[in-house]
Amino acid sequence: MIAVDTAERPATAADERAAIEAVDRDGGVWLGCDVAVPGLFRREAQAALEPLLSFFLDGPRLRVLPHGDTGRALAARLHPLALAGFDWVQGRLEREWQVTAGSPHPVLTLLRMLLAEFDIRSPWFGLYGTLAFDYHRLAQGDALPDDGRRRLALMLPRRVLLASEAGRRWVEFGFPGLAARPGPQAAVDAVRLQRFDDDLPRGGHADAVARGVALMRGGELCSLVLSQTFRRRVQVDAADAFARLRRDNPYPAMFFAHLGGGERVFGASPDVQVRADADWVETAPVCGTFRRGSDAVDDHEQAKALVNSEVDEASLALCADSDRNDKARVCEPGSVQLLARRRVHFFSTIIHTIDHTRGRRRADVDAFDIVLAHATPATVTGMPKADARRAIEALEASPRGWYAGAAVRFGSDDSCEALTMLRFARLVGDWAEVRTGGSLLADSDPPREEEETRLKAESMFHVLAGQSPRAPAATAAPTTPRRVRFVDGGDALAALAREALVQAGCSFDAAAPITVLGDAALRRWRGREAGGDGPTLALNNAALALLESDGAALEALDVPQFGRALACTATPDSLLAALGSFNAGIHATHRLPAAALPAGWTLAATGADGRVIAAVQPARRIVALAFRPDALRSLQHDAGRRALLAALQWLAEAAA
Repeated sequence: MIAVDTAERPATAADERAAIEAVDRDGGVWLGCDVAVPGLFRREAQAALEPLLSFFLDGPRLRVLPHGDTGRALAARLHPLALAGFDWVQGRLEREWQVTAGSPHPVLTLLRMLLAEFDIRSPWFGLYGTLAFDYHRLAQGDALPDDGRRRLALMLPRRVLLASEAGRRWVEFGFPGLAARPGPQAAVDAVRLQRFDDDLPRGGHADAVARGVALMRGGELCSLVLSQTFRRRVQVDAADAFARLRRDNPYPAMFFAHLGGGERVFGASPDVQVRADADWVETAPVCGTFRRGSDAVDDHEQAKALVNSEVDEASLALCADSDRNDKARVCEPGSVQLLARRRVHFFSTIIHTIDHTRGRRRADVDAFDIVLAHATPATVTGMPKADARRAIEALEASPRGWYAGAAVRFGSDDSCEALTMLRFARLVGDWAEVRTGGSLLADSDPPREEEETRLKAESMFHVLAGQSPRAPAATAAPTTPRRVRFVDGGDALAALAREALVQAGCSFDAAAPITVLGDAALRRWRGREAGGDGPTLALNNAALALLESDGAALEALDVPQFGRALACTATPDSLLAALGSFNAGIHATHRLPAAALPAGWTLAATGADGRVIAAVQPARRIVALAFRPDALRSLQHDAGRRALLAALQWLAEAAA
């Protein structure tokens, strides 16, 4: 056994930033979660630094490289252990193993035996790195193809930075009694891109999607995920780009790995593929994606549309069933359970629905068994998984490599964590690869799916160019200072109405030229004179009273409409024309105007049922908004404030 000492010391926020720079400069791995959701996600990160040993699996060839004096000493100490079939290559300071068919698989045997040779059982002492998309092959008895493709890059660190809401600390490992072994520095062979152009010309991905859709319509697949790679020459500081991604686009699965040979990968993924401690195996499958709205109300409407989507509901159910099947292979019978169904999560630019599943881990499975059981989840392949993988190999233009693989930690205590590598960039020299894809269904639209992959890729290229990936906020309409006389008449929400007017640039003056009649100002009035002779803006029930006083028919409502939104359309060439289609918040006790207007009034907007929602009386300089611009349901796309601004502008011009 190799003795290991552990020392801990406090760390700071500056250490956290320095750790990202150390990963970029010297090699290492960052794994973390930058969002907090009670019972599901917690903010935390681990930065594994100063590699002692590196492991690379290229085709069927496993290479183990020592780093520094301590790494060479560990390699020399491990050599006499005569791990089964593990041969020393003289003069190269590296060990190589030719992987062949057999069970248990030699690669996994080697990694298990290596961790078992250390006398420490810790979640932080272990192997960190990346597994390629097809790492599921490691769990099979088939021989790995001799294609030279890298499917595994792992490292054993000398120290780990731990950061969480509870604080930051360094965990450092020493090896008492292990004498340093000076010698030349082992070098990782330079990584080279196989091609420098995009996988497909425009339209090529749509063609692949069309063929995938045909497979689903023919019943050969239930679902499928297809992707393509885009390549650009870039000048980028990877540490800065990752720090910017953490700041602007926090996700449950944040990863940054410098794999050696000039190769780096980093990204922000929604998908925690699997994590396990001594007791539980947990996953959080993600399916269903809608863009964030332009404001809080729009966010809600987008989320409601996502939750009400039967297609997205079925897709996540299929992924969750596949995930629970994976879990049943490594958990105690009867312990697999669904903890949460379709939880809605708002991230920086998109909305996802996420399930949460777990099972009690079996005593006879280790961290490698657990991660391999969850390889190629249905969220990145489709269903059935084996059939989907074959379709992916046939339809995609290039191998996926790290895309949809996993950034991983294998603790020496048999804990583990695997983060699905999505929404990420691969940097090799001064080139960047960005691969993006999407889940397909039998009714998917191929051109739309291709455009979606291009938009996702451009978002990451913006990050690489030093721009924020965050969706631009809706631009608020400019305000012009206005003096108004506000008459609330006992409106129950008078303060809210005043607040909305202030946000529209108004100040209050009893002698102001424009009068604003609040909701209750004319509720019981039936005469024309209360509007006064000056320009007048009437809101909600005050607008109804003015319209009725001029002869408009108010139709009775079956049920009072409080807190409701009415879908509206602005009349072209009217003062509200710029609003187009919008939602108006309605607080109407009993009646709303019919479709017809009294003589002298012109239409400014109608509801979806044809009722008058806004009108203008040019001769008397009156604007009637038969809704509440200050209501929550009027906030979507800033419709309420924009309506106030348009009405006040028209009245100011009328008063001039």
